Amino acid sequence: MGWQDWLGINQLDQNFGYNPALANAYQYDTQGYDPAMAQYNTSSDSSGFINQLKDQSKFGFGQAKQFFDPSSDYYTQQRGFLSEDVAEGVGNLTRGQNQQLAQRGMGGGGLSNLLGAANRSSVGEQVRQGMRGIQATGLQAGTQLLGISGQAASAGGQLAGQESQRGLQASLANQTASNTASQFGANWANRANQDYSTQQYGAGLANQSARNAQQQYTMGMNYQQASANRQVRGDFANAMIGLWGGMAGNMMGAGGV
Repeated sequence: MGWQDWLGINQLDQNFGYNPALANAYQYDTQGYDPAMAQYNTSSDSSGFINQLKDQSKFGFGQAKQFFDPSSDYYTQQRGFLSEDVAEGVGNLTRGQNQQLAQRGMGGGGLSNLLGAANRSSVGEQVRQGMRGIQATGLQAGTQLLGISGQAASAGGQLAGQESQRGLQASLANQTASNTASQFGANWANRANQDYSTQQYGAGLANQSARNAQQQYTMGMNYQQASANRQVRGDFANAMIGLWGGMAGNMMGAGGV
C-alpha cells in the first residue's frame, strides 16, 4: 500500500469501457426453380396415317394425270388391247363369211376379198370409236380421282396442321414456364438483395449508435473519475491547509503567552 492509499487520496483509474454487440446483416441464399416442361411428339399412329394420306393423294394425282393425257401409257395400253380385240373379232367375222361363201360355192373369189377389205377398214373406225369411249370414261375417272386425292391431301394437311398446332402449344407453354421460372428467380434475388441492403443499412446505424453510446459512456466515466480525483485532492489540500493553519495559530498563541 502506497502513501496515497494510506492517506486516502489514491488515484481512481477504473476502466469503465465495454465492447458493444455489433449487428451483422444476413444474406439469403437465393435460387430459382426448374419448371416442368411439356413433351409433345406426333404419335406413330398419327405419323403413319399422315404418310398414308400423303401417299394416297400422290398416287391419285398420278393416276388422274394418266387419265387426262391421251398419250399416256394407260391409253397406249388400252389402244393396244382394243385393237387386238377388234382385230380378233373382225378376223372371226371374216372367216365366218368366207365359210358361208364357200358353202355357196363362192369362196376364194372377188366377193370374199371385197368383204375382207370392208371388214379390215372397219377396224380403224371401231378402234377410234372405242378409244373415244375409253377416254370419256378415263376423264370421268380422272375427275373423280382428283376429288378423292384432294380430299386425302386436305385431310392429311389438316391432321398435320393439328399436330403442328399441338407442338406449337407445347413449345409456347414451355417458353412461358421458362420465363416464369426466370422471373421468379430474378424477383427472389432482387428481394433478397433489397432486404440485405436494408439490413446492412440498419445494422450500420445500430452499430454506429452502439459505438457512440460506448464512447459517451467511456468519456462520462472518465470525466466522473477525474472530477472525483480532483475533489478528493482538493478536500485533502483544504484539510491540510486547515490543519497547518490551526497548528500555526496555536504556536503563535503559545508564543504570545
